[in-house]
Amino acid sequence: MPPVRPMPKKILLIEDNEDHVLLAKRILEAPGEAYRLDFVSHAQEGLSRILQQDYDAVLCDYRLPGSSALDILREMKRQGKDLPFIVVTASGNEKVAVELMKEGAYDYILKDVSYEDILPMVVGKSIEKFRLKKENERVEKELKESEAKYSALVEQANDGVFILQDGILKFANKAMAGIFGYAAQEMPNRHFLDILAPASREEFSKRYQGGMTRHGVPSFYEFEIQCKDGTLKEIELSMSAIQYQGGAAEMGILRDISERKKVQEHLAGTYRELRETQHLLIQSGKMAAMGQLAAGISHELNQPLTGIKGFAQALLEDLGTDKAARENLNKIVEQTVRMERIIKNVRFFARKPEFEMTELDIHQPIEDSLTLVSEQLRVHGTRLIIDLDRSLPKIKGDRSQLQQAFLNLITNARDAIDSLKDPQGGTITIRTRPDKKRNILITFEDSGCGIPQEDMANIFNPFFTTKSPNGGMGLGLSIVYRIIENHRGRIEVDSSPGKGTTFRIVLPTQEGSRPS
Repeated sequence: MPPVRPMPKKILLIEDNEDHVLLAKRILEAPGEAYRLDFVSHAQEGLSRILQQDYDAVLCDYRLPGSSALDILREMKRQGKDLPFIVVTASGNEKVAVELMKEGAYDYILKDVSYEDILPMVVGKSIEKFRLKKENERVEKELKESEAKYSALVEQANDGVFILQDGILKFANKAMAGIFGYAAQEMPNRHFLDILAPASREEFSKRYQGGMTRHGVPSFYEFEIQCKDGTLKEIELSMSAIQYQGGAAEMGILRDISERKKVQEHLAGTYRELRETQHLLIQSGKMAAMGQLAAGISHELNQPLTGIKGFAQALLEDLGTDKAARENLNKIVEQTVRMERIIKNVRFFARKPEFEMTELDIHQPIEDSLTLVSEQLRVHGTRLIIDLDRSLPKIKGDRSQLQQAFLNLITNARDAIDSLKDPQGGTITIRTRPDKKRNILITFEDSGCGIPQEDMANIFNPFFTTKSPNGGMGLGLSIVYRIIENHRGRIEVDSSPGKGTTFRIVLPTQEGSRPS
């Protein structure tokens, strides 16, 4: 199948010399040339053809009867008609050529010996020049339309959009200015670091230099900014490398996430409170169940234990001088006394004691408990660090019950230190402070053996103990938990094996309120 030949280009020749018409027709319609020539001899007819028909180019003699190529060019311009317009003349000068080119002529040809050779080339070049001009106009129009759409989109965006070049703001949309509290015209030419919060500037500089200008990769950060009025906001920032006005730049999208952060923090706080409440409910359920069990066991054990102790004491009175028998009976009595103490603790745990709630200084039960154990601690080589805030407000509490709780914690701390068998002893630190919510914070910190992580969830459970069988029944911390709970407080613990343990007790300063 033969190739499809392109449609010939339509050329209009305005020429009053028939010889020149025939010459131009022979040149442009010669085999191998893709042109079709129309011609007229008068300027007015030529202008009419130009305005009413579609031609790819116009060849016009400079001098025409009663007119000239310059007159036609000016009228075309006035009428808004744009075509490749080539002026042909038998004689001309530089001044004429310049004037024609200023009016919009595409080229200027002399009818000399080179005319036949250069005419097709000039026509073809002018048509191509016109095509490129129109293509550029089309592209420029599309770019302007695209820029207008982009500009409208950017200005209507809720997020801040900006362009940064060498750290300087070159462009910022209305939303960007609004986030910072500036007028739109105040944003350009500011250094970006100047509108960041001081605490964020070093980090941004490190990321900007290391990730953006060098690698040209998209980046996503969270920073604090400083608004015009000095307030701080948390923002989310996405940046990527672009070319802007012939140079490397960065385009950024910035979103105010201050409110979102507040909501997240509130949700996180609510979640923590729910977890703590869940823990309290589970712990209370355990305590109630174990309390019922403990009450029954202590009641059943108390009667036979009383009998054993009584009979052992009676035998001691009747026994003569048998030393070995007396030692054995004394051991029975000692063990029954120990069991009585255990049952007493079980009974305390099993029942909800009647608390005598009075207004008191929290330091009173602390000092009461220290009076009872200070000599023991001295004998064991345990050092005490007491750091009490005497300005704390008073609370409603039971002095003797709080003393019992604090005594149990101090005793546990002493035993934890003793278990290390360090000849240098150890340290127990007791502090009181107000917390951020005007509650009272009491900490008991020791340098003892610590609590294994796997045991942390069970330390407040009744009868759970890590001590030796003769070391206790595991009711000490359960009783502490019960006492603090009945004072509408809470107790927390941090511990690392080999590094010690810290118990924190938070008590409300007003009756009926619970620390959050």
